[in-house]
Amino acid sequence: MSACRAYRGVVRGIALYTTLRLAMLLAVWLVIQVVTPLRGLIAIAIAIVISGILSFVVLDRPRNQASRGLSGFFRRIDERIERSRTAEDVDDEPVQPASGQADAEPEQQPVGEHDETGRLQDGDEGATRRPA
Repeated sequence: MSACRAYRGVVRGIALYTTLRLAMLLAVWLVIQVVTPLRGLIAIAIAIVISGILSFVVLDRPRNQASRGLSGFFRRIDERIERSRTAEDVDDEPVQPASGQADAEPEQQPVGEHDETGRLQDGDEGATRRPA
């Protein structure tokens, strides 16, 4: 239940900052439309730049709150992943055999290690044929 509450807090902080940022962009664009003869994409571009500069000063507190909430949210996710990983590591550790039992098992030889090289067998290509 607390994870859901924390998630809502993060979303609320980000939504607040985004809403304030868009409101500031709209306000700056409206001022540009009323005060200057600029229109269209030029007015929008200038409004984005000016509102971005203003938001660093005016929206400092909401931006920091949203940032803290978001970093805490991802930190908790990282902690859960790490706990899960360490739990898997504990389950995957091999059981050490008692002393002397490890020597009882013979080592496996690679396939073909005892085969004689250079000899052709019946049915192999290039085998010499017996005269009929």
